[in-house]
Formats: sequence, structure tokens, C-alpha cells
Amino acid sequence: MEQQMTSVETPSPATNPLYEQASTRARRTAFVARFIVLRESKRTRAHRAIELLSWTDQTTADELAEQLRQVFRDNGDNMVPVERDIRRALAHSSRSLNYFVKEYNTRATLCFIEALFDYERSNTLLFGADEQPKPGGWRLPKELLRDQAKAALKKAPKGKDG
Repeated sequence: MEQQMTSVETPSPATNPLYEQASTRARRTAFVARFIVLRESKRTRAHRAIELLSWTDQTTADELAEQLRQVFRDNGDNMVPVERDIRRALAHSSRSLNYFVKEYNTRATLCFIEALFDYERSNTLLFGADEQPKPGGWRLPKELLRDQAKAALKKAPKGKDG
């Protein structure tokens, strides 16, 4: 009897809205992390647009995957390898979710630049500060932030003196 009350009082993860949001964040984070790795050795102009993407906290991995597809389509990329990488990243995010919800939830980001910083931190943990893989298909996140700052300065309205 007491056991039944405990199970009724404690919401299961599937019906707990906080768990559902954490799960959405975690799956999206796992998807982005795997996508970065899968596309690391590939160079395309679509990557330049993807690096500047941002999303909301409610964005699902599937919705983000569709945004990425659209960027590649708009760029005219061959969709066969892109679809393969997106499928693999989505599959990874579903498989790893049950084991790493807490970890991926704490690493959740709202833009691709933040995800690239997370990728750098992961590489430092895996390989050490001196032995990280050389960047390939993605620009360095510090470089992206510098470019964003320059672009913002150009767009800023000029004052009376300038």
C-alpha cells in the first residue's frame, strides 16, 4: 500500500514537464555535438551560415535538423552526405539520451557558436590542451565572435562626431 502511494506521488520522468524540457535540451545538445563531429572534416559554405544559427530553448533536435537541412539546400549542397550525417546525429542523440540526460542538459546551448565552444572543451578533456585535433570544417568560435563584434560595429549608428 505504501509502495503504491510513493509511485503515485513521484511523477515519472515521462510525465514530468521539467524532465521533458531537460530531455529536449539534452537531445538537441547531443545532436549538435555529434553533427559537429560528423561534419568536422567537410568544408562547405553552408557551414558558414550554420555557425551563425541560434535557436530557442524549446527547439527540438528534429526542428534544428530541419533548419540545418534547409541551409544546405539553400547552399546547393549534395544532400546525400548531409542527410546521412543528420540521420546519424539524430540517431546518436536518441541512443545517448537515456544515459546522458543530465550531462547534455547542463551543456545545452542556444547557438552554434556556444556549441563550438563546448566542442573545444570536450576536445581538451579528451586530448589535453596540446593535442587537440586541428580545426577543419568549422571556424574557431573565438574567430566567429570576433567577426560578429566587427559586424555589429559596422551596423551601429554613427554618433555626431563620427
